[in-house]
Amino acid sequence: MNSLRRHVESFVRLEPARPALGAGLRAALAVGVPMVVAATQHLPAATWVGMAGLFVTLVDRGGPYRDRAVTMGAMTLLGAVMGLVSAWPLPSWAAVLFTFAWVTACGFARSYGDTPGLMGVVLANYTVVSLALPAHDFAAALSRSGLFILGGLWAMMLALVLWPLRPYRPARFAIARCYRDLADRAEAVGKWPLEGPTAPPNLVEVVDWESRVRQSLEEARGVLASTRRERAGESDRGEHLLVLLEGADAVLTLLVALPETLEVAPRESRYHALRAEVQRALSEHSRDLRHIARALEQEKGESEPSTWNAERVRRALAAQVAEGGLSDSARAAYSHAEALLVRLREYTEALLEVANHLEDGRPVESDLPMGPHPASLKGRPLLEPLRDNLGTDSVIFRHALRLGVTAALATALVRGLGLDHGYWVIITVIVVLQPYSGMTFQRGLQRAAGTLLGGALAAGLVALVRDPAVLLGAIMVFFAVAIAVKPMSLSFFQVLLAPALVLLAEIQTGDWELAGVRIANTMIGGAIALVGARLLWPSPEHVRFPEQVANALRADREYLLSVASARSDAEPEVREARRKLGLQLLSAEASFQRLLTEYRGSSRQLEPAMALLAYARRFGAAVTALAASRQWHAKQDLSPVASYAGNVLEDLALAVEHRRAPSPLPRTASTHESMDVLSRTQMDRLVRQLTVLHHATVRAAPQLSP
Repeated sequence: MNSLRRHVESFVRLEPARPALGAGLRAALAVGVPMVVAATQHLPAATWVGMAGLFVTLVDRGGPYRDRAVTMGAMTLLGAVMGLVSAWPLPSWAAVLFTFAWVTACGFARSYGDTPGLMGVVLANYTVVSLALPAHDFAAALSRSGLFILGGLWAMMLALVLWPLRPYRPARFAIARCYRDLADRAEAVGKWPLEGPTAPPNLVEVVDWESRVRQSLEEARGVLASTRRERAGESDRGEHLLVLLEGADAVLTLLVALPETLEVAPRESRYHALRAEVQRALSEHSRDLRHIARALEQEKGESEPSTWNAERVRRALAAQVAEGGLSDSARAAYSHAEALLVRLREYTEALLEVANHLEDGRPVESDLPMGPHPASLKGRPLLEPLRDNLGTDSVIFRHALRLGVTAALATALVRGLGLDHGYWVIITVIVVLQPYSGMTFQRGLQRAAGTLLGGALAAGLVALVRDPAVLLGAIMVFFAVAIAVKPMSLSFFQVLLAPALVLLAEIQTGDWELAGVRIANTMIGGAIALVGARLLWPSPEHVRFPEQVANALRADREYLLSVASARSDAEPEVREARRKLGLQLLSAEASFQRLLTEYRGSSRQLEPAMALLAYARRFGAAVTALAASRQWHAKQDLSPVASYAGNVLEDLALAVEHRRAPSPLPRTASTHESMDVLSRTQMDRLVRQLTVLHHATVRAAPQLSP
């Protein structure tokens, strides 16, 4: 019951995203204009143009223009080729074998990421439709292929030509999202209460922001890399954006280190004025970050001087020292906070200068305070994803094989029973089956519920009106709204797409009872998909989750060791280790979300596992705070604590991997008396975080057991 409730909640949940109004309008035009031509000019073949427009529009997920053009162009060409090949009438046994081979290949496209995976699903669906509606002769098959090319070109013109072409716009907006996330964090820390707990009681809220920023940074990195490869000869603007991207990563480090420093700083009432000045500086700093975001979004620089500095903190600190009311630990912590604010000020001044000169082509300064940035952003070799996933231990490989086998069985069933519009069964199988068991059930629920509601909506509309002109208008509206709300809710997308497809088929065939047929076929296809997910190489998340957690713990360990051996947090090894930790934590958190979709008990029972991930991130935050102080304390020998913590983290990773309780914590490493007060405080906090992480692993051990 708890699992079903979570799935129902996921069905009605709205994501915090804006509706894609432009994409919705393009989808309506891509499908609607050819359908209007087909209806008014009595050219039924033009419906293939509308279908091609729909399929090519579906694979357009935004982002860099080059990526969009390549994806939509590849979909157009492959669709034309597969339309020509699959349009020939085939005996049932040949259709089953062809479906198995092609759908398996399409499923394997996930090796290259979400967009190629989506294109594989769309290509598989089009091939299934083409197989179900064979051409009469070679000329008809060739005509269908040509009409698909025409529809694809029409969709590409709508997406890439009629709208203004601004090559760097996607990268600008992706980087701007990073700065807005950073601004939200700076503003939130600035509003922390001067008394009581510094962080919200919900641990997930404490660490969620860093996860969100890391995700935004990686998305921006991919978008900018693609854009710069596309426009290799125009380096000035790309260099500016690259500096702003790397600057966001540098600011993230400081916005992790500063709250950690505030948490270890004494909080007696006599320090409230000093603490308030630090938090005020962070609140004012958020305005600078929002200004950078606006400069990126508005595509123009607006000189706006920064309104804050660390001078107030310095004066408050000097006044406290003069009064003699500052302990050694407080002086060390707040002096370090003031030093971090000075560095943050230097970073933002440089980034504001870069942001305000995005349009004038001024070269990027070579001596930026955040240190050197990479000369380029390279992609992976073309064949590497294939090599990585060619094996039965690959989730994608098993999914592709399962998808092909299940689709072939569905094809055999449809042909054997002679089901009316049976391709809807096969399409449902392809859409519902996902690489992970819980996601398959969730997608099946979305598909079934969406088809039921959408089919009822289509049946009700047909009962009221059968005027083709009105129905064509309704189809365009349904397509437009469905595509527009897809970023917000896949469920609502299904609900609105179902009546559009039903009405489209009813207009083409003149059969006004197809809503019930689609509902029945969807239920059959959903049942086949669930059986296939259950019996054919199942991929339960509880098997993979411990490995993901262990990888995150080892990334914590590598990050700590790189910090211990470096002189500052700006060294390439430290930055790369910090990025790898962020990526491993994102993978582990995504695995936990998938675990929730298949877990049958109460989600509260998984709280220890969730806490383990949260504390793994908090430990990384403590290491980041330590790294930020290495510029001033590089001579401090961290090897004893690094060795101690590294051994404990490796034991925790092994315990999680083998689904056992970890060994008892060894005796705490002693802190060198030669260390200064700040270094000792940071070391003590690091060890405390490690202790909490150990306790979380002990608590999570029962949930990780098979």
